[in-house]
Amino acid sequence: MEISPLLSVHQLRRVLAYFFLLTYLVLLAITWDGIDFSSASRDGPLVFAFAVAVWLTYGLIYLLPAIFITWLVEKYVHREREIGHKAIFYPLAILSTGITTLFFFANAKLFTLYGIFINSFVINLVSTPGGLESLGASDASNATFAFIALGFLLLQAVLLAVTLFFYRKFGEPRWLPRRFFAGLLILFVIATVGERMVYTYSAATGITSITSLTQKIPYYLGISARSLLSKLGVKVDRKKSDYQLAKGNLNYPLNPLQVEKPAKPFNVVWLVSESWRADTLDAEIMPNTWAFAQNAKRFTRNFSGGNGTRVGMFTMFTGIPGNYWFPMLAERKGAPVIDVLKAQDYQMSFYTSAKFSYPEFDATIFSQVPSEQLHEIPGGAQGWEKDQQNVSNLLKFIDTRDRNRPFFTFMFFESPHARYYFPPESVIRTPYPDDINYFTLTREQLASQIHLIKNRYINSVHHLDSQFGRVFDYLKKNNLLDSTIVLLLGDHGEEFMENGRWGHNSAFTDQQIHTPLVLWVPGMKPSVYEGMSNHMDVIPTLMPLFGVKNPKRDYSTGINLLSDEVREHAVLAEWSSTAYIDNDVKIVMPLAVVATQHPLVTGADDRVLTAKEQDDLFARKARNLGGMMEELGRYISKQKSN
Repeated sequence: MEISPLLSVHQLRRVLAYFFLLTYLVLLAITWDGIDFSSASRDGPLVFAFAVAVWLTYGLIYLLPAIFITWLVEKYVHREREIGHKAIFYPLAILSTGITTLFFFANAKLFTLYGIFINSFVINLVSTPGGLESLGASDASNATFAFIALGFLLLQAVLLAVTLFFYRKFGEPRWLPRRFFAGLLILFVIATVGERMVYTYSAATGITSITSLTQKIPYYLGISARSLLSKLGVKVDRKKSDYQLAKGNLNYPLNPLQVEKPAKPFNVVWLVSESWRADTLDAEIMPNTWAFAQNAKRFTRNFSGGNGTRVGMFTMFTGIPGNYWFPMLAERKGAPVIDVLKAQDYQMSFYTSAKFSYPEFDATIFSQVPSEQLHEIPGGAQGWEKDQQNVSNLLKFIDTRDRNRPFFTFMFFESPHARYYFPPESVIRTPYPDDINYFTLTREQLASQIHLIKNRYINSVHHLDSQFGRVFDYLKKNNLLDSTIVLLLGDHGEEFMENGRWGHNSAFTDQQIHTPLVLWVPGMKPSVYEGMSNHMDVIPTLMPLFGVKNPKRDYSTGINLLSDEVREHAVLAEWSSTAYIDNDVKIVMPLAVVATQHPLVTGADDRVLTAKEQDDLFARKARNLGGMMEELGRYISKQKSN
C-alpha cells in the first residue's frame, strides 16, 4: 500500500520515536514474568521499588542499539530533506527491533524451560558444528520457532505501519505532554542511575535480596565498586573477591607419566549415556544393567563433574575439574589416559550417537585419537536408532579385532537425551506425549505435563538398558569379562521440576548431577559403595591398572575408588560457575569475578537457606573453599612459557 505524502525528516523522527515507544511496551510485556515481584514485595519496599525500576529500564537499555543504528543510518546515509516510506531505515527499524524482541522472547523461553539465559554457552551451542543438532528439537519445534521469528518481524512491521497511519491521519497526540520524550528520558536516567546505585551498594555489602533478584534477569548490567566503597569506609562483603581462579599456562600433567606395561593388560569397554540419572538404575527400569551391577562395584552417591555433557565427559576422562576445559581446548590437548593406552598398542574404536565435534571432544579429550577411529552416524535417525546401530558396530569391532592386542572401545548413548528416544517395544510407562514442542510450552503447561514427559524419559532409559544388555551378553558369551574392565556412567543427570527446573545445565541440584557409576574389574568382589564419589575418581582408579606409577596428584584431583581413600567433598563446574559440595552444603561460585554473580549457598539436599544460615555455612567452609581453589589452580603454571 502506497503511503503519501512524504514525511519531513523531523516528522519521520517523531514517527520512529513513537514506534520505538510501542516496541518498548512490547518488551515490558515480555519481561514481566522474568521479574519476581512477589518475592520482591516480601523483602520490603526498597527491594520492590528496585524490581520495578529494573523492569522499567531494562528493556529500554537493550533497545538502545536498535535506536542508535536506525538514527545513524537516518543521519549519515540519507541526507535528503524529504524521505519517503521506502527509505532503508524502515526495514532496518523493523529488523533491528524484531531481533531485539525475539532475543527477549528467547531468553524468557530458555529461563522458563531450563532456568538459563542466552550466554556464552548458548552461543557456543549455536556456533559449534553439531550443537543445534544436540538439542533434539523436532521438526514441529523448528517450524514453530521459524514461525515465531517471522511473527516478531511481522509484529514490528504492523507497529510501524500503525504508527505511520495514525501520525499522518491525526498528527501529534494532543493528550501527550509537549516534551513527553524529554521527560521520559529524564525519568529513565534517574531510575537507571538509582537502581544501579542500589545494586552496587548491595553487591558490595552482600545484600542478597537485591543481588539474587538480578541473577534471574538476563544480561543485567551490574556495576561493581567494592574498592571505592571500601575506601569510603563501607564494610565490604568479601565472599566473592577472596576466591578467584589462578591465571597462567596449563601445566598438565605436573610430571611426565611413568608407565610399566602390565604383563596382561586389561581390555576396556567404557559406556556413557546422556542424561542418565542415578535413581533410574533399578530392577524395573534397567533389569539388564541392574543384574550386571550386582556382580560389579556400584557407587550409589556418585556425582558428575558438572551438570552438562561437556564437563561430565571431560572430568571422567581427565580426572581434573571442568575449569581446565578451556585451556585444554585452546592447546588442543587430549586426555593423558589415551596416550598411556596408545603407547601400549591398544586397538581403539570410539562411537557416539551425537557428535564428537559438539562439545568439542575431538579437540580436547580425544584430540590425539585418529579421526578414522571416531565413529558417528550421519543423517536424521532418532537417538535410539543410532544407539542400536552403534552397538552393532562396536560389537563388530570387538569381534574382528586382533586377538593378540588389547582393545579400548567407548560409546556415548543418546536415547535419554531430550526429547527422549525409544521404540514402541521399550514402553514401560504411559501415558506420554508423542512430541515436545519447546517453543509452545509455557511454564504452567510444563508443570502440569512434567510427569508425562518423565514417562518418556523412563521409556528411553529402558531402551538404553536393552542396548547395555547387548554388550553384557556379548562379553559373557565370548568369555571377555575375565579380561575386560567395564565402566558404566551418565555424563550428568536430568531434572524434572523437582527443584523448579527441567533438564540439565541450569543448576547443581542432585537430579542434575547425581549419576550411576558401575565398575567391573576382573577378579574384584562385588560391592556397593555408599560414600561420595565423583567422575574425577575414574582416572586415578584406572591409571594404576594401566601401569602408571606416578602419584595420582600428578594427573588428577580425584581418589582411587579401589583404595581406602574417602572423598569428603566434590568440586563441580559448568560453563561459568564452580560448585563445592560436601555432606552439609552446596556453594556455587562464579569462575570469574562478574558483577552480577554471587555465591549461592544451599543445603546439601538443595534446601533453601536463610541469609544467616548461608553466612554461617560459608564462614565454616572457608578452609574447604581454599582447598577447592587449590584444585582449580593446581595445573596452572604462573610462569610464562618460552
